[in-house]
Amino acid sequence: MAQRIMALEIDGDWVRAAVAERTWNSFGLVGLFEDQRAADEEDLSTAIKRLVGAAGKPDIVLSALPGEFVAKRMLELPFKDRRRLNQIVPFALEEHLPFPVDDAVVAFARLGQNGDQTRVIAAYASRDHIREHLELLAHAGLDPKTVTLSALALALLMARHRNGHRGSYLIVNVDHTSASLVLLDEAGAPRAMRTIATPGPARGATTPLPTAPGAAILNSVRQMMLAHQVDAEDAELVLTGSGAVLPRVSTQITEALALKVRPAEEFDLGRPFGGAPRDAARFSGCLAMLIGETPDNPAELLNFRHGEFAFHGRTGDLAPFRLSAALMAGLALLALIHFVLGLSIDLRRLHAIDAQLAAAAAPALGNGVPGSEAREKLRREIAGMRKQLKLLGENGGHGTPLNILLAVSNALRRGLPVEMTDVTIEEGTIKMTGKANSFTTIDQVKLALKRNGYFDDVQVANAKAGTDGKVDFQLSAVARETPAPAAAE
Repeated sequence: MAQRIMALEIDGDWVRAAVAERTWNSFGLVGLFEDQRAADEEDLSTAIKRLVGAAGKPDIVLSALPGEFVAKRMLELPFKDRRRLNQIVPFALEEHLPFPVDDAVVAFARLGQNGDQTRVIAAYASRDHIREHLELLAHAGLDPKTVTLSALALALLMARHRNGHRGSYLIVNVDHTSASLVLLDEAGAPRAMRTIATPGPARGATTPLPTAPGAAILNSVRQMMLAHQVDAEDAELVLTGSGAVLPRVSTQITEALALKVRPAEEFDLGRPFGGAPRDAARFSGCLAMLIGETPDNPAELLNFRHGEFAFHGRTGDLAPFRLSAALMAGLALLALIHFVLGLSIDLRRLHAIDAQLAAAAAPALGNGVPGSEAREKLRREIAGMRKQLKLLGENGGHGTPLNILLAVSNALRRGLPVEMTDVTIEEGTIKMTGKANSFTTIDQVKLALKRNGYFDDVQVANAKAGTDGKVDFQLSAVARETPAPAAAE
């Protein structure tokens, strides 16, 4: 049964979502949805309810915490084991936190390994922000399985679909209230990430970014390029987000940084999910979060839902289903192999039996008769022979007609005034039609056949006086399989 997955992102007064359906071996995009908070609504919960009503109730929810609430750090740690990373990462971040580590929720995702070193992106947010985010979604009837960063998910999605470019990427995701910057190196691995809280342009605006927020974004891009020694000639900047659709944003960045700016529309961000509309740039963060739930090779997203905020609903993990499906497929394959081997053995045996039948039937049928046809042909030949034997007098165990006639002749003494006009012998039964000079003579014939010991069930079927002064009669008797000694007279 398909699972409905919703990836939801909050952007100022807007809420956006990408909805997909997943089975054990497929993942397809259902649609992109967005809604805006009305002027008289206290929070976004009503807008989220409207969006869920339009998109359909999901089985699994992924949500993104607004980037301005989260601080990030890239760390290199000398561990591979995730259990040890869980223990070490919070302490490695402690010196960077503006508040005690106990007041923060720390999450991380592994980005790669170099020998014994593991590169991770660690993020932390205050417990109050996590709690408010979960309560907002709960008012709309949603309980997210994952609370992550859409900018990180977008970086992982872009790393998988680099569109032929082998240099560095600078991903700039401009929303209504913030801008997130991610640097991907030549290998496609995230090397730096930063979020700037900036009151961006309203949806539908046609003016470029205001001077102050625009300068903040441009300065952050310059600093990131200098810090990581990114050559402008080898780098490309990809614009995504709701603010990226403004007509002069691309021009402003190109003129200020001398970078090649490519809009998100040049990348098929919906390709892993069966395609997306051309206006998918606004939904790039939502689309990117879906890669954490693909049946094959899901991306590792950092998740703030642990510890106090651990998710206790259905995870929608398809691994058990895939394991069960693999076991069932293995059993089916073994059963098929067993069937094929058994069929092959049976066919070889049948071929050997056919050869033996053909060899055995050759003296009777001649060479060239297949063994598969020999049995039926022998049956037909035997039936024909039996028919010929019957014509020659064979009657199947009750003696030949000649023996029966000899027994009748021996039973009836000479001089007995009886004349047989018709005698029929069939399957050991003799039927006689004749004439006698009296009814007493007929009784004598009957008694003589019984005493002979060769016949059973001697019956006179009909006896009546004829027109010539004699008695016409019909008599039948059954020959015994084993004749008894004749009785003394």
